Amino acid sequence: MEKVEKKNTMLKNIGIVMRAWLKRYPSAWILLPIFIVLRIVSPFLGTLLSSSAVGAISKGDVKSFLLIIGGILIVSSVFSGAINIIGTFLQVHRIYTRLNVFAGGLFKKALHTDYQNIELHKNQTLMEKGANALASNYAGPEEIMTQTLNILVVLFGIVSYGSVIFLIDWKILVVVLCMFAGNLILQSMAIKYTDKHRGEGAEYWRKRKYIKEKSLNIGAGKDIRIYQLKGWFHEVLCDITEKLRKYDSKREWRWYLPTISDASFNFLRDFLAYAILIRRVLNGELDLAGFTMYLGLIGSFSSWIYGLSGNFNGLRKASHEFNDYFDFIGLKDDVGFVGKNGEWKLFEDDNKNSKTSTDSVTDAQLDSAPEITFRNVGFTYEGSSRTTLKDLNFTIHKGEKIALVGNNGAGKTTIVKLLSGLYRQTEGDILVNGKTINEVGLLRYQDNVSVLFQDTNPLSFSIEENVAGCEKEKIDNKKVWESLDKAGLGEKIKSLKNKEKTYITQNLDEEGILLSGGETQKLLLAKALYKNGNLLILDEPTSALDPIAESKIYEEYNQMAKNKTALFISHRLASTKFCDRIMFLDNGKIVEFGTHEELMAKDGKYKEMFEIQSQYYVSKGE
Repeated sequence: MEKVEKKNTMLKNIGIVMRAWLKRYPSAWILLPIFIVLRIVSPFLGTLLSSSAVGAISKGDVKSFLLIIGGILIVSSVFSGAINIIGTFLQVHRIYTRLNVFAGGLFKKALHTDYQNIELHKNQTLMEKGANALASNYAGPEEIMTQTLNILVVLFGIVSYGSVIFLIDWKILVVVLCMFAGNLILQSMAIKYTDKHRGEGAEYWRKRKYIKEKSLNIGAGKDIRIYQLKGWFHEVLCDITEKLRKYDSKREWRWYLPTISDASFNFLRDFLAYAILIRRVLNGELDLAGFTMYLGLIGSFSSWIYGLSGNFNGLRKASHEFNDYFDFIGLKDDVGFVGKNGEWKLFEDDNKNSKTSTDSVTDAQLDSAPEITFRNVGFTYEGSSRTTLKDLNFTIHKGEKIALVGNNGAGKTTIVKLLSGLYRQTEGDILVNGKTINEVGLLRYQDNVSVLFQDTNPLSFSIEENVAGCEKEKIDNKKVWESLDKAGLGEKIKSLKNKEKTYITQNLDEEGILLSGGETQKLLLAKALYKNGNLLILDEPTSALDPIAESKIYEEYNQMAKNKTALFISHRLASTKFCDRIMFLDNGKIVEFGTHEELMAKDGKYKEMFEIQSQYYVSKGE
């Protein structure tokens, strides 16, 4: 049975966010107490104003009336202005604590967590729920800060105002407390339902977001129009929206019940309060000014009590959302984040995450073409009953060029992800110069790997930023142009108005351009060339090129692979003849391994596939 991770308690989450707030904004230590006092006294000033007005009118003392009312109005205005100013400062504190501390942690986790973590559907849902907890001012950590402050105000208000109510008549206090208890129970039921079905709601929102993004995506727009998918897309969107509406309706109905309960109790409270106070006035125990003041105090006390139940349940809801954030942040990595109180940082820095000593791994060993050994390596995707790779044993020698070929689904891309450190093998070891990747240090190892994936798209930044993969001030412009020229894209970029400063797509710049499929692959190749890793991995790098262009660019690959260890994955076997050796992968196993001539002489699967493909390139015996 899968172990259920223990969730943070509400008090622990309050401690986490409040410490983060006070650490980031020390001025809150002073502003918070002042704000609480102002909030408690402010309702009393309103009650005092009404009471003083009634008293002055009853006595007919116009001069005293004007002086008292004027003084109270001035004090009330000062209090109101101070509440607004300090409240705005505190709100800004809360917003930027959410964005800088917690949203920053989520983004870093998403960017640095193991690639296997974010490929899984269940973890994508976790990430969506974690992002939802930070998506507004009324969810997750910011809502915890807001409701914690409100509860502090309410608790002090209840104690001060409740003491006065008790002196008037204890029965009013009992009715108000019953109202609070009923409201708390009904809101708790609503929160439990929301918590139980939060994953369902997050899944609907994730699907709706996907359909929305694809509807606005330029690339998808071509297929949508050519294949007449508009109606289908609309139907899918409507179906998801309807399911989301039904989900929201079931959830919202549970939040109507506390409102109905409150209306009933408010009637009982007001009836009892008026009856008691009017009787005292008629008996001469209370004048009209006192009647007005006590009635206002009872109303304020009821609002404190009602606020407490709403604030408390809002706090519970926000705490559960904050735990969604921690569910994603807490995904276990080899490269990831550790930290206290929700403030996260990379824990692999200079190989601090290595499970064994790295003293024996020198920079010189990593600064040259590495030898790669797969020793009894196996891999199975999480949740799958099918083994993708089985007992792989092979060595790629230093400076050797290897072609990895095989049918679709044989496991070629999985090997690429293992070799690039994106996946962790479930069995065996991958050795780099005789050391495991953990012993070398994953980030240190990946610094020496250049990979060109078949399904990668350039970012909507400038061409030079895409090639260099760093901030503009750190870009080596000469190296950018060398990489573009070697990739066969230099002439194209030189013809552009803004040259290497040109943006890809118009998402960030209205003068941005769209590259063709072949140009896009050349740009990604330039990126790999710029990094200049000693281990070069090209996963179907010419799939968007015609055979003639492919032949030319493979000549460039042959040159760029000099003094490097290289692995090429291709479906076109004619493109692999320049490699030193060829591995034929079938059903997760290496079934043939040797030079082109050796494999052709074996009369096996490689030869069969080669001859099938060759007939499309042979004309009149040539």
